[in-house]
Amino acid sequence: MVGIISPKLFYKCKLKNMFNFHKSIIFLLFPILMVSCYENDAPLVVDENTLHHSSDLSSKLKSITSHNASFDDLIDNAFCFSLIFPYELSINNQLRVFNSAQDLSPLREDDAIEIVFPVSIVFSDYIIQEVNSTLELNELINQCDDFQSITSFNCYSIEFPLTLKDFNDVNSSFQTHHFFNNKDIFLYLENLHDSDVYEIGYPISLLNKISRETVINDNQEFIDMLDSSPSHCE
Repeated sequence: MVGIISPKLFYKCKLKNMFNFHKSIIFLLFPILMVSCYENDAPLVVDENTLHHSSDLSSKLKSITSHNASFDDLIDNAFCFSLIFPYELSINNQLRVFNSAQDLSPLREDDAIEIVFPVSIVFSDYIIQEVNSTLELNELINQCDDFQSITSFNCYSIEFPLTLKDFNDVNSSFQTHHFFNNKDIFLYLENLHDSDVYEIGYPISLLNKISRETVINDNQEFIDMLDSSPSHCE
């Protein structure tokens, strides 16, 4: 005797079979989807090229990209900070406004130079502070050794853009950054967390004081070149 399947039961069986079919397809495609995601994210591989906030090369890179505060030492007598343009000076009893480092070039050591307050100053780590008097300025000058956690390295400059790629372990995300100035690179390195790792996008180019280019292809080349260079260049 042939049983007759009710339309309701037939519909349930059909839905169940369709669900199982689609479920099988999803499981088959899941590894492919995962591979595609990782290929698009281009994950950072932790190896000898990977750096973190306390790496030796990170410290050297911060030295290169820190604010060079020595260019106006004739004005403020401070190696750990510089005055922020524009500002006003009394030069041999004549008031003048200075808008750039180039404006300072004609000044000589035997000039009578007085700063007109208030002024703003920027430290090697790009922190800005307002100074309202000679007394405040002298107090900061006397504390320069305490403020100077980074030794500026002025023999080479980076040819921009510089590309850094990082992996954040907190949110498991990959990201590529393109930098076009020293300040942004320094602050990026300064704000790295313990769990962050990054790598430099090689090749990169460094320029010396006469704009002669040196091409660097990996971390070890970078370290070797900096270690063999003088710490200060006129």
